[in-house]
Amino acid sequence: MNWDLAKDPNAQISVISGAWAIPLFQSNRNFSDIRADAAELQRIESEHLTALRSPWAKARIRIWTLADFMETPMEALQAVLDGLGAKNLRRVTEPPKMADLTGFGQFLQNLKNQGMHPCLMGDFPTEAPNVNERPSRRKPYLVR
Repeated sequence: MNWDLAKDPNAQISVISGAWAIPLFQSNRNFSDIRADAAELQRIESEHLTALRSPWAKARIRIWTLADFMETPMEALQAVLDGLGAKNLRRVTEPPKMADLTGFGQFLQNLKNQGMHPCLMGDFPTEAPNVNERPSRRKPYLVR
């Protein structure tokens, strides 16, 4: 079915790769079971993305990594809405309610430590940046 969709010139496909990892991250299951499911889901999605990126694909295809989507969700959603072609659609003015992904980078790191290479999600930092931490101020200098 992946290839049939990808080759359909009337299809419009928008994908957030690696989004399947969020329910696994939020589950309270045994980590070895999560790792096995994550490997299988990544394999399935990788095959799907191969079909979508094929030179024989004729559909209008947009692919974002989960990290890219989380960085600018409104732009991605607006691109999907604009692609629908409906007239008089309102612009996206606020992002949708997003899942709390605190610790998600560490979750991906744990998958790596267990021998899996979670590559479809994009780059998530292992630790969340400290909001109270200020960058060190550099001394001004004069260039002559």
